[in-house]
Amino acid sequence: MEKPIKISILEARKWAIQELVNQNTMSTEIAQENVDFLLTGALDMNYGTLHANMTRQMPEFLVESWARWISELITGRPVQYVLGTAPFYGREFLVDERVLIPRPETELLVDWVLQDLKANSQKEIKILDIGTGSGAIVETILLEDQRVQGMAADISTDALTVAQHNAKKFKIRDRISFTESNVFAQIPAMKFDVILSNPPYIDPQDQNEMDQSVIDFEPDIALYAAHQGLAIYENIAQQLNNYLKDDGIAYFEIGYKQGQAVKDLLRAYIPQAQIDLKQDLSKLDRMIRVKK
Repeated sequence: MEKPIKISILEARKWAIQELVNQNTMSTEIAQENVDFLLTGALDMNYGTLHANMTRQMPEFLVESWARWISELITGRPVQYVLGTAPFYGREFLVDERVLIPRPETELLVDWVLQDLKANSQKEIKILDIGTGSGAIVETILLEDQRVQGMAADISTDALTVAQHNAKKFKIRDRISFTESNVFAQIPAMKFDVILSNPPYIDPQDQNEMDQSVIDFEPDIALYAAHQGLAIYENIAQQLNNYLKDDGIAYFEIGYKQGQAVKDLLRAYIPQAQIDLKQDLSKLDRMIRVKK
């Protein structure tokens, strides 16, 4: 029987950073970020604790995976997929190539929804999430507000499987249902208090603006939409009035160049609605809210 390899976290970290810099032409800073993300996730500790324990021996389970993980990073595979989790709103969501990696700017959309829900005195709030992916948005809202009952829809059965795993992980499976649906196609005829969506909105012609790892590894079905990225918004806008309660609110994440176009689409189908556009921390158009 081979004896387990003994190596300190510090030595493993140094080796990994050097490999990434040499083999992937990755900057030292980016390599450090990737390696520390892997270490903190695998060891379930924050960055401060990690750096305070660098001289400790790396656990055997991590030694066994380490070289393979770094090889995957060298190919450009996103670190979240390598680890199998991504942080979102203070929690770790399960992710892999079947779903998009949750982005930090999407937390601002969740903030907006939760802020508005505080002013809602209803005992039960029904939310529909269109294009749920990993479930990060709607499941976070369920976890933050116990009144919420959710329905998560996605055209991808693979994505729904990931979202269901996350619901089980966070013990909210009894408060959320999952439906394979192209926008509203398979949604029951009912009204929701809140409808939200972070749909595919990238124009395929805009790949030159994207990170190569996103192009290579994240699912196309969750990234791209026809009509300059507006096709899913068009589909939602046409039917939104039929599924949103008279006092309901809808929220959308948008591409930074799509603010006015999405507002115009929504206005065409719900002319009486109040439509608000909100920017992210970089002062780029990022979210739209529709109040009937």
